[in-house]
Amino acid sequence: MLKLSALCVFFTSVAIVLGCDTACSASQDLDGRCYYSCTDNACYMSGSHHRDQFLNGLSTRGYDCRPEGYNTLSCAKTGNFGGCWGHMWTCGANC
Repeated sequence: MLKLSALCVFFTSVAIVLGCDTACSASQDLDGRCYYSCTDNACYMSGSHHRDQFLNGLSTRGYDCRPEGYNTLSCAKTGNFGGCWGHMWTCGANC
């Protein structure tokens, strides 16, 4: 029984470590812009770190995005951008 309990704890720990956390997600669709909020401590990193990474990824794809605060950013809704909730930033293994 002890071996089975230890095995369950091991697999639960592996699942948590290999999980994929949402670091930035849509928070508002307002006046032709999509606003995103990034979480502090997702994958042990700051919200501003995730904001910068997400902003870089979106800008590299040619989207008109800009930082709005410590852990927020916004992007202009253009034809090729699509909907606000179709974009997010994740971190962790197997993302």
